[in-house]
Amino acid sequence: MITAQSLFSNSLWVLGLAGVLATFSYMSWLAGVRRWSWRYVFNTPMFLTPLSVSLLVFCSGMLASGLVSLSPAPWWQSVAWGVLTLLFGVQSVLYTNTGRSRGWDAPIEEQRNHE
Repeated sequence: MITAQSLFSNSLWVLGLAGVLATFSYMSWLAGVRRWSWRYVFNTPMFLTPLSVSLLVFCSGMLASGLVSLSPAPWWQSVAWGVLTLLFGVQSVLYTNTGRSRGWDAPIEEQRNHE
C-alpha cells in the first residue's frame, strides 16, 4: 500500500542516488575538459561536496523508509542509517567550508610524489 510517508521517504533515497550519478557524470565531463585525473577529482571539494550531500539525502531516505514502512526496520538498522546520515551531514559542512576557503577545484590534500 502506498502512503504519503512511504512515497516521500522512497523519493528521498531515489533522489540521493540520482545525485550521486549526476555528480559522477558532471565530474567525468569536467575532468575530460580540464584534463584532470580521477585521483585529482576525488580530492576536490567540487566533487566531494555534492557527493556527500547526495549520500546524506540517500541515507535520510533509507532511515525514513525504515521508520515509516508497514513493517518497520529493526532498531539497529535505523541507528546505522541515522549515524551515516549524521556523518555525511558533517562531511558536507566540512567540504563546503573547505571549498569556500581554499577554492572549489583546489585539492584538499597535497599530492605526494612516490619516488
